[in-house]
Amino acid sequence: MWQQLRTFWGDTGLVRSIYTQECLETVEAWTGDLSKPHRDNRKKRQGIRVFRDGFVEHVLSKAHPATPAIWVVPLVGFGLYRGITSGPGGWAGTLGLFAVGVFLWTLLEYVLHRFLFHLVPTSPAGKLRAFMTHGYHHEFPDDKMRLVAPPLMSWTFGVVVGLLYFLILGKSLWLQVFVGTVGGYLAYDWIHYYTHHFHPRNRLGSWLKRYHLKHHFQAGDSRFGISSPFWDLIFRTYRRS
Repeated sequence: MWQQLRTFWGDTGLVRSIYTQECLETVEAWTGDLSKPHRDNRKKRQGIRVFRDGFVEHVLSKAHPATPAIWVVPLVGFGLYRGITSGPGGWAGTLGLFAVGVFLWTLLEYVLHRFLFHLVPTSPAGKLRAFMTHGYHHEFPDDKMRLVAPPLMSWTFGVVVGLLYFLILGKSLWLQVFVGTVGGYLAYDWIHYYTHHFHPRNRLGSWLKRYHLKHHFQAGDSRFGISSPFWDLIFRTYRRS
C-alpha cells in the first residue's frame, strides 16, 4: 500500500509523518463499505487519533457541535439586516431570497454527500482520501468532535460558494441568498448531530434519526439527504429498507 501511495504523496515518509500509525492501520483494514462499519471501530465511541501533530489533531481537524453557530448566526443576522434595509424588495424580498438560499443548500448537501463523500476509491491513495473525507465518520459515527466541519474547512467552502453567488447573482442579491445557504448549513449540522446523539421523543425527530441511521447501517448507497429526503425522492435514492 505504501509503495502505491508514492504516486499521490511523492514520498510515503510524508504520509507516515502526517498520520498516526493507528489511523493508517485503520485505513488499510477498511473495506470501503460505508454501510458496514467494522465491529471493533463501532466500539470506539471517541474515535481514534488521526494526526500526529497535536495542533492539527485538536484544533484544525475537530470542532464542537456548537462551533458553526459562532460565525453563522452573526453572518445571517448581518445579511438579513442588509437585505431588509438596503436590498431590493425590503423584508419580503429578503426572506424570499433567504428561502432560495436554504433550498440551494439542500441541493448542495445532497450532491456533496452522494457524489463527493461517497465516491468509491479506485486506488490506495484514493482509499486514504475517501476515508479522510467521509469514511472516518461512517467507521466512528459516535465521535462528537468530528461530526461538524471544522472552521478551516467550512470557511473555505463558504468563500467558494459566496464568490460563485456574487458572480452569478450580482452584488445586490448574492448576500441574501448566501446567508440562506449558510443558515441551511447550520440547520443541517445540528440535525445531523441530533440524529446521532439525541433520543427523539417526537415523530419527526424519530423519523429523521431512523432515516439517517439506515443510511449508516443498512443502505449506504441511498438516503443521502440528512436535513430532508426531498432530493432522495427526486433522484430516486430514497429506497425503502
